[in-house]
Amino acid sequence: MIGCILVTPFNSFPVFTHVFLICIGFQLLPSCKLISVIQMLSDWFQNAWTTLFFFIIRPMWKWILHRVTGKCELLRVTYEERQGAKRTLRIERSLKLSNVSYLHQLSIEEDVDILGAAEEVMKLKQIIPEVHMKFRRDFQDCMCQICGYKRLKREIEVMRKTPYSQENSEHEEKLMQLWEILMPDQKLDARKSKQWSIIGFQGEDPLTDFRGMGILGLNQLLYFALQYSDQCKHLLSRSHHPKYGYSFAIVGINLTNLIYSGLVEGSLRTHFYNMAEKAPRIQDFHEVYCHVFWEFDKFWFEEEPEDIMQFGPLRDKFNRKLLHKLSKSQTILHSDFQRKK
Repeated sequence: MIGCILVTPFNSFPVFTHVFLICIGFQLLPSCKLISVIQMLSDWFQNAWTTLFFFIIRPMWKWILHRVTGKCELLRVTYEERQGAKRTLRIERSLKLSNVSYLHQLSIEEDVDILGAAEEVMKLKQIIPEVHMKFRRDFQDCMCQICGYKRLKREIEVMRKTPYSQENSEHEEKLMQLWEILMPDQKLDARKSKQWSIIGFQGEDPLTDFRGMGILGLNQLLYFALQYSDQCKHLLSRSHHPKYGYSFAIVGINLTNLIYSGLVEGSLRTHFYNMAEKAPRIQDFHEVYCHVFWEFDKFWFEEEPEDIMQFGPLRDKFNRKLLHKLSKSQTILHSDFQRKK
């Protein structure tokens, strides 16, 4: 039973190999050592298969397709895929796995001369512009999105690493502006006050709650409040529900962390590559935040949690649903409400 369960990680290999390993393992090793041996073998076979695929099978398959179609992989992608995430992701993957150092470098660098890169790629791959007239434009669009996504990650990382400072007047003004938008009829008694809990901060000073996400957490809360004030106040009102209530600001900062992880790990590429023809901007990232906050609130009430202690498991469940949605190549995270005019 143990052996059958443990061999599943390398199920890409023939069944007889599994059976052989299980038999040898059970006959020669005590059960306490069998687990580590099978895991070691699993890792070895997985690495061997990966090496075989990327260094032998994939190049051979590319060569065959090139001979049959008369087109290199990059050119085939522009013919086979329309504008959107599927095309850009395939171009990005092709560059990343390329044995040509110049092409591989294009998948790494943030600041690329896109016009020059398109010309160089056409020379390297012997793509005749008079024959394949749309390749140059399509490749440039893809590179614009790829490089733009990397720049967006860099800009967001700078915000996340910028700590909230009470000595910074701009930070303080943003925090006060957030209060004024969400609580227009109630004046804040003092800078440090228990009133902050009304909009979902934990203590008397919101500064401590921004430590994880830095100024990015405040910027996203404020963007939501400025651009969609009615919807933002609606969620704040729902967060005060007697049974299913939650800490509005704290949840908002947690959701900033959630989409930040999606940005860094790359799952948000699907949305951004489908949503924008060119490079994504910080505003586009904030729009994702607004969508995710709105959807999480609906999800939270649909789940009917027993108490706020369910937040962690439900956040993880919501994240799994979001990642599943983003795994589909046509996904765009649309908000079902209109920006404030």
